[in-house]
Amino acid sequence: MRVMALWSSSLKGRLALVTSLVLVGFVLLISGVLEHAYRTSLDEAKQRELQLYIYTLLALAEPEGDSLVLPPELPEQRFNQPDSGLVGAVINGEGQIVWRSESALGMPELKFYPLSQGQQSYMQVALPGDVANYSSFRQGVAWGLDTEHPFTFIVLEDAGPLQAQIGQFRSTIWRWLGVCALLLMLAQWLVLRWGFAPLRVLAHALREIQCGSSDRLEGSFPRELRPLTDNLNLLIENERRQREKTRHTLADLAHSLKTPLAVLKGLRLTGDSQPAFKVLTDQVQRMDSIINYQLQRAVTSSPKSILRGIPVAPLMYKILDALEKVYRNKPSDVRSHCSEKTLFYGDEGDLMELLGNLLDNAYKYGNGRVDVTVEQMPDGHNLMVRVVDNGPGLDRETWKAVTQRGVRADQQQPGQGIGLAVVVDIVESYQGHINAESLSCGGTAITVTL
Repeated sequence: MRVMALWSSSLKGRLALVTSLVLVGFVLLISGVLEHAYRTSLDEAKQRELQLYIYTLLALAEPEGDSLVLPPELPEQRFNQPDSGLVGAVINGEGQIVWRSESALGMPELKFYPLSQGQQSYMQVALPGDVANYSSFRQGVAWGLDTEHPFTFIVLEDAGPLQAQIGQFRSTIWRWLGVCALLLMLAQWLVLRWGFAPLRVLAHALREIQCGSSDRLEGSFPRELRPLTDNLNLLIENERRQREKTRHTLADLAHSLKTPLAVLKGLRLTGDSQPAFKVLTDQVQRMDSIINYQLQRAVTSSPKSILRGIPVAPLMYKILDALEKVYRNKPSDVRSHCSEKTLFYGDEGDLMELLGNLLDNAYKYGNGRVDVTVEQMPDGHNLMVRVVDNGPGLDRETWKAVTQRGVRADQQQPGQGIGLAVVVDIVESYQGHINAESLSCGGTAITVTL
């Protein structure tokens, strides 16, 4: 049981155990089939041989009243030699022996049932009081024309040589099948070792990552393992990006708070406190703005679920419903295109943040028309998002500027100028692409590929 538990805890052990059992079953089956076929062929050959002896006896037999006589010397010398292993006999219709060969001397009494004319019987028999087995062939004949006398001719031959042939064949077939089974088990072990080699390479690559000598899974992996290795590399890369992002965010926060803290340290609270209070209030508000800004940066996380697809259509319609309420005083003609089968392989919060910012800008800066299209790319994993508005449009320089934090294209509109910067961060975290183009008819088309 312990050995079975050890084998079952390993994929290689499981496959080796199952294939070994199948191989043993196949060897047993094929050996039985081959032995049965060989035994059948020997029995057929022995039956034909004994039938020829019957025909010889029929040719030599002469009628004598109600009986038959055969010459004292038969052409087949084994019939004339006692204990030769070949015995011939003739019985009448009542089962009484009317003739038997000289080779039957010393043998137990032969008791056989008579057969009707033309009937034949071949079988293995054991005579009472004799340890040897015999192959027997009997044939019923009718002698004479006027008054037909039924006789049954019998030939017995020692089955020892036949059994010895079968035993020799059995030992030979088992010897060769055993050698073949060993060779097959060796080939099976080599095939399993070769087949599981990519898993060993994968385990070694993971150990290299754990030891810090590598930062990704390197190696040539088969097609079946590539989704696993690609997703693991993506997880590792996203974890590394998030770690760097967290470190940079903390460094930026500390650096941004240094100046307000230095101002607060230099405050003089003696004398007139009104100016100092104003400075204190301004710096506290500035620190609050800095913290909110850094928290907003931290909102953009790396993908948490890259293996489970998230339906896009429900999230998109949820965002559109919310924006319709926010911009109820500025109604827009919204045209949306998204299949119910479209899936996003990433974090749901990232998708909502991306769609929310793009659609909010389209509502905010557009002139009453918004087109949004979300569709799956042919590879089944990449996603394309396209948002088109009919606003004033963006040239290349303006687009480059508004993707920076704190920059807004229209200073008259409310906001902090970080929406598109968050979108760009999300796109980069998914190793995607974002592009904006100004349409000739007016408006802007933003295309995102994740």
